[in-house]
Amino acid sequence: MSLKKIIDVGSVNNLLKKGIINKEGVRLIDCSYAVSARSDWKEFEQEGYGEFKTLMAESSPSRRLYQAGHIPEAVHIDLDIATYPSRYQRFQQYRADLFEKYAQMVGLNNKEHFVFYGKGAFGGMLFASKVAWIFKSYGHENISLVDGGFDSWKRHGFDVSTEDVKLPVGNWKAEDEFKKFVITFQELDAKKEGEEKQYIEKTSEINFLDSRIRAQFEGTQDTGLDPYMVNGCRIAGFKNLPSSELLTKEGTLKSEEEIKSWLTKNGYVENQPVVTSCNAGIQAALLAYVIDTVKPSSTPPRVYNGSLKEMELRAPKKISEGPQHLPH
Repeated sequence: MSLKKIIDVGSVNNLLKKGIINKEGVRLIDCSYAVSARSDWKEFEQEGYGEFKTLMAESSPSRRLYQAGHIPEAVHIDLDIATYPSRYQRFQQYRADLFEKYAQMVGLNNKEHFVFYGKGAFGGMLFASKVAWIFKSYGHENISLVDGGFDSWKRHGFDVSTEDVKLPVGNWKAEDEFKKFVITFQELDAKKEGEEKQYIEKTSEINFLDSRIRAQFEGTQDTGLDPYMVNGCRIAGFKNLPSSELLTKEGTLKSEEEIKSWLTKNGYVENQPVVTSCNAGIQAALLAYVIDTVKPSSTPPRVYNGSLKEMELRAPKKISEGPQHLPH
């Protein structure tokens, strides 16, 4: 079935009424996520890495958030199970052959169209877009994001379920498309033979887009970065395109024309590669997803999953522009 990359809640409700969700190649996926502390990466490496059956059996804040109410027929994907804590990243992606085991256990199948939605921040699209982008990086392109998420669903008075949806093990297969949709620290740090600049320094040739709110980008609000490690609040030459500004006051996305105009006003350059970042690669995924929707290209945006928190640990001197946000 062909669905738009951004889909409204009314269309999702119609799919449910027609019995298409989970029956005719369309899978509805709840990405409810409750931010909580993650295990120490060394401990997780020894005890939790890839242990999806055990991780799914444990109670979690995100699972409870899903169980408290969700769109009927939706299965749940937990971002803390879909990714793992590594030395440098809060949400490190698994190898494709491991991630597909988790997706299969959730009940996902090949050739299905995945419709993602979430709750809370950024119209419920913050964590849903992250999960959607993760699936893109594993080669699954048939995806949609629900505009306004669960809050919009409730505002429209549609049915809510508390059933913990369990599906038979699926046959979904993952491919390694990381290089197409994700950029690593190693790539950003690299310098080609004969070139004077590292990739991250080519700010006149590449749309390096920082998706944090403006106050963090400008250093007037706590950045979450260690001022004793970094000398500023942003990477030199990066442009600020806050994901929060993609939304209306009602928590739905602005019109395509409004977003295109906003991109241009904030320094987006046509026909240049796009790299999005933030603090931990979450807001960056929403910005990448929207750009990929309104300005589709054979070269899609790439998300820097590690973002500033990884850069702080591996190359703190790169975060050198703007004021330090010093604790009071």
